[in-house]
Amino acid sequence: MTTSKASLLTHTLTLRILTAVVLIPVVLGAVYKLPVSGFLIAWGVVILAAAWEWSRLTGIVNPLGRVAFVAMVLTAQFLAWYWPKLLMWVSDLINWPELVRAVVLLDHIVWPTVVFWLLLGFAFRTWPEKMKQNPWPKGLKIFVAWFVLVTAWLLAGRLRANFGNASIIYLLFLIWIADTVAYFVGKKWGRTPLVPAISPGKTMEGVYGAVLATAAYAAAVGYFMEFETKLILDFTMLSVIAVLVSICGDLLISLYKRWSGVKDSGRLLPGHGGLLDRIDSLLAASAVLYAGFFGRVLFW
Repeated sequence: MTTSKASLLTHTLTLRILTAVVLIPVVLGAVYKLPVSGFLIAWGVVILAAAWEWSRLTGIVNPLGRVAFVAMVLTAQFLAWYWPKLLMWVSDLINWPELVRAVVLLDHIVWPTVVFWLLLGFAFRTWPEKMKQNPWPKGLKIFVAWFVLVTAWLLAGRLRANFGNASIIYLLFLIWIADTVAYFVGKKWGRTPLVPAISPGKTMEGVYGAVLATAAYAAAVGYFMEFETKLILDFTMLSVIAVLVSICGDLLISLYKRWSGVKDSGRLLPGHGGLLDRIDSLLAASAVLYAGFFGRVLFW
């Protein structure tokens, strides 16, 4: 490695660490202190900023078009926010009281969302070259971006509303640990590319490191919370699955960047690239974690 390249990597890593040192306490403080409505608003703003970045990756060049895409995401957020009131208004209008039970449909959107991520993961492992060389039609690119952003905002919000701020803090640390360990293990021991056609820097060794680290983290949290042994095992398995699926979020953004011919989704965070690059794993993992928590309430 040349001296200039090594110096650039060191500078980037330093910026990355400094940015994280500043942002992590702010994010944790906001999650811990904000009420549910405040969390939804703050997370919604982050999602809208990510929508602005993602709009460029979908091929929308016109600023008005990008604003329209952000507006589409915002509209879905408003509809979800006022969904219970909307159902009550319609049920009163047509005299159908049972209609208000449809409010739970917001929670059940988690199932098709998880299926989407699992199918996407299968596609990444099976046809990475084809996916890279055959970009989706622009309309599909836009719809997938919209769907991912809206469901990520909604399901993280439901996670916070139904299972408390501790669930969000757990999710954040789960992803931070996975990303950090995968990065350093991959740099040190990475030899086997994960999906080189889409993301050459990711390695199987990095994934193994992330899985081991997050399994230990989940088991430690379960032990500290005094879960029964079986529940600790279930909790650890759910966490590992969430981490594995979170890779799909990262790969999806990498795929869009490949199609667009750009390195970063934006320039908002020093050393980290765009905001979208920082939350891509959360976009997928939040659905899996909520599916596990919500499914346990429904079926056990």
